[in-house]
Amino acid sequence: MAPIDLDLFSPWMNAAGMVGFAPPERWNWPEPAGAWVTNPLSLGPRTPAESRAALSFPGGALVHCGLPNPGLKAILHRYAERWAHSSLPAWVHIFGHSADEIHQMVLRLEEVEGVAAIELGIGDDLPAQVALAQIRAAQGELPLVVSLPFQRAGEDWLGDLIKLGASAITLRGPRGALPAPEGGESRPISGRLYGPALLPQVMETMQFLRQRLRLPIIAGAGVYRVEDGQALLKAGVWGIQIDTVLWL
Repeated sequence: MAPIDLDLFSPWMNAAGMVGFAPPERWNWPEPAGAWVTNPLSLGPRTPAESRAALSFPGGALVHCGLPNPGLKAILHRYAERWAHSSLPAWVHIFGHSADEIHQMVLRLEEVEGVAAIELGIGDDLPAQVALAQIRAAQGELPLVVSLPFQRAGEDWLGDLIKLGASAITLRGPRGALPAPEGGESRPISGRLYGPALLPQVMETMQFLRQRLRLPIIAGAGVYRVEDGQALLKAGVWGIQIDTVLWL
């Protein structure tokens, strides 16, 4: 399946999980947004992680939440009309346990006005064959953006993304662990890493992928200054996703 072209009037957007399921009322960034990305969405509801936390470290933060959401049906009931009337195109970030779940979600989202693209989240430890099956299941009438942690950029299966119909790839931050706060759990807390300390790794991974894949690359981590994003764009990145800096 040939990739479907993506179109953005501005390369800047938020990263999944940063602004919720509704279009942002205010865009806290100096450059205009070209799209907005929903929080991660699953077919059925997910409850928050019991030990959810946001922990800072020099150069960034670790966030552990469990990707809570009420499920596709509830989100569409509440937000589909707002997506349809938003001035920004919506990229719906989805994830699932199986290819069948992904396929069901894509078929439903193709019917929703205002949805301009599907961003499929590939887990850090998801086996290659399962990841490929989910990408195949996400093929449809909407552009498909494959989001994965940048430490997976060297895996052989990424060479199949174009023929599987992927329109772009998003490089997001890796997972890590930090000691629990005093008085909390005794074991370390694991979660997604964010922050400017990731920028050098994003830059290096982007350069590696540009030589290997003929796909637009979206830098989904590490950018906390306009200048850093502009440097990535000049180096060949197609889009920039801003994350926890939007909370400041």
